[in-house]
Amino acid sequence: MGVTEVIVIKSPAKLNLFLNIINKRNDGYHNIETYFQFVSLYDEISLNLISGNKIDFRCNNKTLSNSKNLCVKAAELLKKNIKLKKNLNASIFLKKNIPVGGGLGGGSSNAAIVLMGLNQLWGSYFTKNELIELGKELGSDVPVFINGFSAYGQETGTLLTANELDRKFFLIIYPKIHVSSKAMYCKYEIKDCIKSINLDNMHHNIGFNSFENLLCSEFSEIKSLLELLRKNGNGAVSGSGSCLFSIFDNEDSAQKFSKLIPEKYETYVVHSLNRI
Repeated sequence: MGVTEVIVIKSPAKLNLFLNIINKRNDGYHNIETYFQFVSLYDEISLNLISGNKIDFRCNNKTLSNSKNLCVKAAELLKKNIKLKKNLNASIFLKKNIPVGGGLGGGSSNAAIVLMGLNQLWGSYFTKNELIELGKELGSDVPVFINGFSAYGQETGTLLTANELDRKFFLIIYPKIHVSSKAMYCKYEIKDCIKSINLDNMHHNIGFNSFENLLCSEFSEIKSLLELLRKNGNGAVSGSGSCLFSIFDNEDSAQKFSKLIPEKYETYVVHSLNRI
């Protein structure tokens, strides 16, 4: 094919430094204001050309090894949109490190990486903007990973303004609770939006999350962890949960604070990435 037949790509996580739900749209989705901050926590995706005409997907997390995985959906979507080629095939192996159902965007990141990787592997040469449009069909968080820059997000999170912040370290806590983004948006009751968050005032609103009260009412462990984080500094929820995070200026402080978190929870000390 004239291209490398095996590629291995890191698939990063994101944090929502704030998430402000504005209103519900006529299409059933929600308009939001958010900041997507990439961080140095990665899944790893291996893509390989194989014989036949199929997408073969495997994952080290057996609960994710099925045809409904976003990696498979991304591959099938790209395949459907390639007009001139037949017998496109690939094996996808996902080494999962990012917590599932934690609000860290792992599934969306995986979908974006598969779109970009197979675009290269299959020699389909879609532009970045074309891939972003395909990504929107898979989920509102997919475009930011294709775009490749941490960004301020509006509308459904797909209107992106690239931005760079000073390097920070984050302690991420996964309470081992799987939260469905779709379910949280369905349960969320739209109230009068009392604030607008933009790049000018975002530093005063880091940590704000419209889902916080709903998450704390449904999951006592999230409430307790937030209280612990804020008692000792700062704390927030990422996306629709369940992961929480604290922000630090240096790695040592983050590592030291991680010792205060009960051992039954998973913790990750990571740093910010302005681009991937």
